[in-house]
Amino acid sequence: MRPQANASLILLQKALAVHQKGDLATAEELYKKVLLKLPRHFEANYLYGMLKLHQEDWAAAETQLAKAIDLNPAHLDTYFDHAGVLEQLARDEEALTRYDHLIATKPDFPDALMRRGAVLRRLGRATDALEDFARALKIHPGNADAWFQQGNAQHDLFAYADARQSYGTALSLRPDFIEAWFNLGNTCKDSYLLTDALAAYDRALAVQPDFYEALSNRGYVLMQLQRPREALQAYDQALALDDDSADLWFNRGSTLEALRRFDEAAESYARARELNPDASSAAWNDALMQLLQGDFQNGWRAYESRWFTGQMQGQQRHFTQPLWLGDFPLEGKTILLHAEQGFGDTLQFVRYVPLVAAMGARVILEVQPALVKLLANVPGAVEVISTQRSVPPSFDVHCPLMSLPLACQSFSESEIPRAPYLLPEAGAWNAWALRLPHNRALRVGLVWAGSSAQTHPDAIRIDAQRSLPFDALSPVVELAREHAGLEFYSIQVGETALEQLRSHPLAPQVRDCSAALHDFADTSGLLAHLDLLISVDTSVCHLAGALGKPVWLLNRFNTCWRWQLDRSDTPWYPGVRIFRQAQADDWSEVIGQVRTALQQQLRQH
Repeated sequence: MRPQANASLILLQKALAVHQKGDLATAEELYKKVLLKLPRHFEANYLYGMLKLHQEDWAAAETQLAKAIDLNPAHLDTYFDHAGVLEQLARDEEALTRYDHLIATKPDFPDALMRRGAVLRRLGRATDALEDFARALKIHPGNADAWFQQGNAQHDLFAYADARQSYGTALSLRPDFIEAWFNLGNTCKDSYLLTDALAAYDRALAVQPDFYEALSNRGYVLMQLQRPREALQAYDQALALDDDSADLWFNRGSTLEALRRFDEAAESYARARELNPDASSAAWNDALMQLLQGDFQNGWRAYESRWFTGQMQGQQRHFTQPLWLGDFPLEGKTILLHAEQGFGDTLQFVRYVPLVAAMGARVILEVQPALVKLLANVPGAVEVISTQRSVPPSFDVHCPLMSLPLACQSFSESEIPRAPYLLPEAGAWNAWALRLPHNRALRVGLVWAGSSAQTHPDAIRIDAQRSLPFDALSPVVELAREHAGLEFYSIQVGETALEQLRSHPLAPQVRDCSAALHDFADTSGLLAHLDLLISVDTSVCHLAGALGKPVWLLNRFNTCWRWQLDRSDTPWYPGVRIFRQAQADDWSEVIGQVRTALQQQLRQH
């Protein structure tokens, strides 16, 4: 060996020694001196690349380690380290190529399998990632990290039960594994196992009390569990750690709203919008909160923000014709008024059709197929078409139905068009007149559950809150045993809810009409022959209200904006009487009040 090379190798050993002691600056100078003398020395290039890695100079590390691979393609650790640097540079496809080569050469390399699995997850290939984690676990079944990563891939694939099991195994191996507790909490949350989710977040926080994400998610779960005061405390603890999350301010606003601290809720929503001007959900929630409090002027204006939310963007219609919001005359124009949300929303807001027609417009009304027959003769509309019609008739301007209060400047209770504004469909009325017994009984319709076809998580949650099991109605239905002049008619649809009726001991006291209810026209014909509807907050109560029939609304604790607060009546339907939950998830007091009211009704009948 030449003396110069030998001296350089001694210098390399010295550089490695100070590198290992953590003196990176001195080590860097020594590596550079060695590389000046021995620019193609593999170990010098590799160690200098590792130094740059330890300095988190990812670009320099990538260049140096790539050079080391060129100098010695057989050194597998260099592939591993280079792939890790490529990950840091967000060059996952290139990192994957490195891991592929490494694992093909050395299949029993668990760390490489783990890292490749993580890359595959980021690339959206969770199924392939799962195979890597399973291979790593065969090599080392006691690897808590591998169980954790397997749980993450299973969560990606919505295999929540498997994910919970994997996280549980990881935690049995490492009880203080806070990331596993946190991800277990997330999986339980997404599985609607809210109590289990809360317990998992609490375990993570017991290990690390300043775990911001766990505090934030804990607040969300507490809110879903109808524990808003504790949720607010969790959110405030999270805010003390980091107050720059628009999502956290939004969730805090929702919690304050549930606590009826509306001014503070508005401030939280405003803060969410400051942090993220695109935080449209905060603007929409603020609008709903204003409507809830009866501030129609500001509420309807702000309600237009709904189109920018993830929930509503897909429902927005895009026409070449202009949108009309009351900002120009309609005289001589044809306007398309189109449904946008649920059946109940359509039924509630078709009341504005005559007002639009009175402005000189020719009105085409587009509604859901199940409503076409009922609304065929709605006052003010020259044509009623289905939303499933591929090409609507020619029109000049358009307006969504729920924008009509704004467009018509309906900003006070006195300006709301009053019910009744619909008539029962004539054919259905006649058909039910023939079906129903001819007697003087008090006929009461029942609806106890909303739609079971919801897909949006918020809609699923709200449906669970507004619905109740048929058995909860037992104290009311039992009155039919005591009073021969009382008849109950089920207007409920949906097999899950109907099975509750059919399997119940009180089923003989309730006539199941579902087989004859094919659309809302059929339902309108039945409602016209009833004396009263007892219903949860669903589309049938809107139909009955629009027909001018008496409705007793069983209303959930966190009420929809349209029923406002602390009132037993509503400006939308004079015939509606609201029975409100005093406590979330507890219908007993409401049912007791309805039973008493029905007994009074029977005495007067």
